[in-house]
Amino acid sequence: MTHLPLCLLALCTASVLPAGKPLVICADADPDGFDPAQSANDATLKASAGRIYNNLIEYAPGPFKFVPALAERWDISPDGLVYTFHLRHGVAWQRNALFKPSREFNADDVLWTLQRQIDPAHPGAKAAPAGFPYANAGEWKNLFKSIEKPDAYTLRLTLNKPFAPLLERFAHPALSIVSAEYGQQLDKAGTPTLLASQPIGTGPYQMTNFDKGAQLRYEANPQYWRHKPAIERLIVATVPDPAVRAQKLLAGECQLADTIKPQDLPRFSGNASFVATPLRMQASAQLTFNVGKKPMDDKRVRQALAMAIDRAAIVKVVYDGRAEVGSSPYAARSLWGSEAVKAAEPDLAQAKKLLAEAGYPNGFELELWSRAGGSFTNPNFPLTAQLIQADWAKLGVRLKLVTMDWVELIKKARAGAAPALLTGWSGALDPDGFYSNQASCDATHNGYNFAQWCHPRAEAALDAGRLATSIASRSPHYIELQKLIADEVPFTTLAYPVPVVIHSRSLGGVEPTAGDSFKVEQLFWR
Repeated sequence: MTHLPLCLLALCTASVLPAGKPLVICADADPDGFDPAQSANDATLKASAGRIYNNLIEYAPGPFKFVPALAERWDISPDGLVYTFHLRHGVAWQRNALFKPSREFNADDVLWTLQRQIDPAHPGAKAAPAGFPYANAGEWKNLFKSIEKPDAYTLRLTLNKPFAPLLERFAHPALSIVSAEYGQQLDKAGTPTLLASQPIGTGPYQMTNFDKGAQLRYEANPQYWRHKPAIERLIVATVPDPAVRAQKLLAGECQLADTIKPQDLPRFSGNASFVATPLRMQASAQLTFNVGKKPMDDKRVRQALAMAIDRAAIVKVVYDGRAEVGSSPYAARSLWGSEAVKAAEPDLAQAKKLLAEAGYPNGFELELWSRAGGSFTNPNFPLTAQLIQADWAKLGVRLKLVTMDWVELIKKARAGAAPALLTGWSGALDPDGFYSNQASCDATHNGYNFAQWCHPRAEAALDAGRLATSIASRSPHYIELQKLIADEVPFTTLAYPVPVVIHSRSLGGVEPTAGDSFKVEQLFWR
């Protein structure tokens, strides 16, 4: 059962921090770079999008809606084929030791941002040797008939066919706007990959130092087009151990964290110095089966392993009851296009029958990969793996648990090397964003379809969902895909977390959006 202590939601009194004090955020992992188009790593997206960069449009705090950012307004033609973005004037680019901009933001930067992800021959594509996974999964290469700039502050996109999720795409971190001038300079110097390690954006903060495994430092951008942030300095401390993250928060060594273990939440519930705010975003924890590796190539094996898992035990032990048992790819309560399904109880008899039919009456050996520690979607990956190991042992499956660094795990999984792995997904607010990354054929090619699963019926459902223009007409296609995945089992959902962001009572402006825990530029000391 989902439950949150009521006192976590109350505002309480606490001492005010001295003016000018940096904000320290405790994070669970390092980013794998600072170009959000190259990664779906949550740590990377948080470290770059919304801090260093801006999008054309963005999610507003509160219910699911978009507001202007680098685009002041936009128009969509009645047939859904032409999108015109009217861009903001007077937006300055950041600068660093490598780059001193000669101009302000304009349509050339949006062109560069899009074209580098669409055209492998574009010079901006050199910044991403491993490719752009979000673009790979989103049919970008076939989507645009033309991308034009009628003038320096207007961008016109003409599509080959309607694409209903397009606005959600432009609010996604992967379409954070990068500087064309900076990209051209790096390309000319033969150092295009520096864009991801020495980033330049238009956002509220500029990264000043990254000490891998320790911390990230930012300073407020004095030229930020909205207003200079109220907090001058931002420090993100990498603290993989969730118990240590909680202790640092309690000790005042950090003032905000959104990856606190459910078991540690009661430590804050009676503490007058903290506030906890439930997050609005979709979140789910998954177990993925690589269908390209034996014995996972047999659907009966995948079905057997999925039905042997005691999800209720995982929710109780790993999430301390503060989650819902997973039954479909994502929770019907958090995102439309899903049909509520009752979670199945473990069925060992049927699982053994399926394994026997597949030729494995005595089980087999298998590796299950996971990262150390916990994350936004799963507070304790190793413990989850151990519980699954015990469940599958009842089928004769001898499971070897493999733990590795998150960045290395994702790199290998994207290459199709993981036999089975624990992962999670959060933030996609259009079903297409969820499924195109995890269940499309395009995403098997260096995307985030770790299962390497490609199915014509899934492709047809995705295409139909993109062409339809209303939620009512799109939803049935995603429900069809939900049912196909339930049968094919390229991945199975374990739980729907109910995450919260915990912060010092002295920190104001913490207001979650539909896509993130908070907007950093809105934070201030009380």
